[in-house]
Amino acid sequence: MGLVCRGGTICPMKRPISTLLPMVLYAGLLLSLGLSVWSLARTETYRQRSEIIASQALEIRSRVWQAREHVARIAGALELARQTGKSVPQLAMSSRLLRFNLSLLSRLEYVKFFLGPENQAELEGLIAGIDAVLLPAAVSGRNYQEALQSIISTDRYLVRLSSTTVNSSQGLSVAVQIANDAARNRLRLFAALSALLLSVIAIHQYNKTTREKDQHIKSFSLLFAHMTRTRIAALRLFLGYLDGPIPPPLEMTDAAMRTVVELDSINEGLMIIGHARHQAKLSPLGRIISDIARGCQNTLAVEADIEARETLVPASQFHLLIDELVRNATNAVAGREDQVITISAVIHQRFLRRPLLILTVSDNGSGMTQELLAKVREPFFSTKAGKHVGLGLTNCVELMKTMAGKLEISSKPGAGTSVRITYSVR
Repeated sequence: MGLVCRGGTICPMKRPISTLLPMVLYAGLLLSLGLSVWSLARTETYRQRSEIIASQALEIRSRVWQAREHVARIAGALELARQTGKSVPQLAMSSRLLRFNLSLLSRLEYVKFFLGPENQAELEGLIAGIDAVLLPAAVSGRNYQEALQSIISTDRYLVRLSSTTVNSSQGLSVAVQIANDAARNRLRLFAALSALLLSVIAIHQYNKTTREKDQHIKSFSLLFAHMTRTRIAALRLFLGYLDGPIPPPLEMTDAAMRTVVELDSINEGLMIIGHARHQAKLSPLGRIISDIARGCQNTLAVEADIEARETLVPASQFHLLIDELVRNATNAVAGREDQVITISAVIHQRFLRRPLLILTVSDNGSGMTQELLAKVREPFFSTKAGKHVGLGLTNCVELMKTMAGKLEISSKPGAGTSVRITYSVR
């Protein structure tokens, strides 16, 4: 339905909740899927982080064990030199190797994550002690007792350092594991939410299909009632004459026979429309317009490019719709010397959606007032008192709904009427 706006144009009402609901559901589904992918990526990140922590901790412990091996050699060499009073040639080399190993350990970028500031400061102090005590003793062959005490302190520190590294790596691993578990839980939550939204969308689409079927049946019933009511009334009047003493005139008998033929034709056409959703016969739009133009008493101005003319549309429905709109336009321009009836068609290409056919039938007739526009959608309403009793704009609107299309009317008194059809083509 619509509201009559300023200037006599029928404007669409605000979108109801049922129209916005699919957009909300699909947006929620996309958001949920996006969050699921994000959670999966975070899980992989935490897994890699855990592996990095284990690798870094192993690197630190490996260097600590290498340093302890050097410490053991140095301690043995110092004890031997202290007891014999003779220098050991390997002492200076082992001391330099120990200093080099501890210096590499202190320069590791990630050592600060495993050692606190106190341990790092003590490590720097050990390196300074090697330079001040151990190396001079190894070179000069004196102060072995002081050097031995320094190397024993170094060994004790390295034992604590190894234990601290293990504890820190375990703590970091536990924190990463907690974050990983949280990411996995989020992943399960978003996956469940996605499944729920998919179920809701499936139910919504099923209900929408059911409503469309009901709408199709309703529109079909209105079409049938509108196109047969007056003819059945005429036949009933004719049958009333048959029961009287005076036989009906020959003209009335001929009119009754024509009405029977019309009813048979209407019945056949409506049966085609009734099954058209599954057995639609497609035809180029240009051919349908040409057929209607040949049977029209007025000259039609057709404005359609090749793409629009070659577009395949349901033949029966579009022929019925365009023919009805052209007939309405013909009646509207009757009595004017400059009669203009225009049929225009254009195809709008849309991103990731079916192309949209926009077909317009316009005239330069007398137009309609706002009150008349408000009534044109009422069932069985007609502005014509002549012989033509067609679909009516009401049933044109309903028929377009059954094809998932839309029909809009704009009109101004003295400026003519324009009917715009939008339809998604295959």
